[in-house]
Amino acid sequence: MTKYSAIILAGGKSRRMGQKKGELIFRGKTFYEVLIEKLNSLGIKEILLSGYDYKDDRVIFVEDIYKDKGPLAGIHSGLIRSSAESVLVITEDAPFVPEDYIKQLMAKHKEGSAMITLASCRENIQQLVGIYDKGLAPLAENILNSERPTVKNLINKAGYVLLPYEGEEIMIRGCNTPEEYIDMVRGLKDYKRR
Repeated sequence: MTKYSAIILAGGKSRRMGQKKGELIFRGKTFYEVLIEKLNSLGIKEILLSGYDYKDDRVIFVEDIYKDKGPLAGIHSGLIRSSAESVLVITEDAPFVPEDYIKQLMAKHKEGSAMITLASCRENIQQLVGIYDKGLAPLAENILNSERPTVKNLINKAGYVLLPYEGEEIMIRGCNTPEEYIDMVRGLKDYKRR
């Protein structure tokens, strides 16, 4: 079976939310805690946290090598640091991506038709929920040194496959405002602890 690490992207400024999104609370736990527990239950033990030094022995803080370059810098630094050949990338504000869906992403990626397997919902590509191969680090570095240092540029140059998600998009996209956080939590009445 393919070995996975995970990168939790947490380098955003959270201006619209007004507080660090990973510190939001659901049922007495921070989003970080929910994510860490979910990743551990999936067998992912190496969890890299990019862009935010959250104090938890279960995560490894990874500082961006390329500063102020957005999420691509976090993905790049995580790929460099990862000991696994494939890395699950997820954002700090999307802790409720269902475990079954993550397993489906892993299975699709294992088929090996591309170096990137991404979530999509209603034809919207979710660039920050997916699996990226460690071998993408040199290409990511080249793009970080270009005029367009974006994740979109990376996925377009490397190629990718999509796995459609049939649930509510906010569950995989994450929440950016207090209103979206409230909507997300309201929609989680039946969320099962795992």
